Amino acid sequence: MRLSTSAFLIGIAIALTAAPARADDVEAARDAFRQGATLAKDTQWGAALAAFERSNKLRPSAGTTYNIAVCERALGQYVRARKSFQRALDERKGDELSESTIADIKRFTSEIDGLVATIDVSLTPVDAAIAVDGQPLEVASGTTLLAGTMPAGPGKPPPAGRFKVIADPGAHVFVVAREGFADAVKTITVRPGEKTKLDLTVERLPATLLVSADKKDAVVTVDALDVGVAPVELSRPAGKHHVVVRSSGFVPYEIDASLLPGQKTELRAKLEPEKESILKRWWFWTGLGVVVAGAAITTYAVTRPDPERPPVDGGGLGWAARAP
Repeated sequence: MRLSTSAFLIGIAIALTAAPARADDVEAARDAFRQGATLAKDTQWGAALAAFERSNKLRPSAGTTYNIAVCERALGQYVRARKSFQRALDERKGDELSESTIADIKRFTSEIDGLVATIDVSLTPVDAAIAVDGQPLEVASGTTLLAGTMPAGPGKPPPAGRFKVIADPGAHVFVVAREGFADAVKTITVRPGEKTKLDLTVERLPATLLVSADKKDAVVTVDALDVGVAPVELSRPAGKHHVVVRSSGFVPYEIDASLLPGQKTELRAKLEPEKESILKRWWFWTGLGVVVAGAAITTYAVTRPDPERPPVDGGGLGWAARAP
């Protein structure tokens, strides 16, 4: 696409009449602007865009922003171009942009609306971070996000689990990341003006549990299942798990371990010797036997019946007297 020289001369005139700035900055901005105009006439759109951006950084103006948008449009960066065209309208002061330039902006914007693709995205989990082509998404309004307008960087969580992404036609790489989950990478190619759907889901990573003990041959049980002799390392779903470590002659070690997804949790069981029960001591049972025997004798002495007296013999009289 070629632009007429007059379009850029208008921009130069605007730059010359913009708000006051340091003389050095003004001159540098003019030089960068002229470079951009020359490069654009030769359809060197990438280099022209860089020159206009340098000029606008030194001395912002609606005319320079307009030329930035024209370069972005020529490079197929439609989402960026639409944003820049709107910014040019927002930045204009008085008659800084001519009526014909404003008309061009409206025409270009309408054209771009028919070229960009709309992707309806469903994200799980909803608080995962998402990046497209190595850039976070920019919130345009509500749940409508723009792809390709932000500096390169890590992804950010969207405002909701379902949202729309406005993207340029072509291939795009979506990267979804969340701590404790495996990253998801998905490539999608969209045609000009296409409307499509995309489901993005990241899977929760399992947790790693390492159990050791200070005693040899200690048996480890997790959630009532024997998993081996300590030390043991195993993978388990994130969440709470009941761990028991047992060794003969020692008090079992028990704990409810909360495991985080994707993280390693280490438990070291310190087993305490069992306290010998008094019921197992020989002298207890010997002494108890003596006590029991004594108690039995005492009980018998207390509860035995009085002996019955024998009848008194009456001799030859043939009678017997009984005790009353």
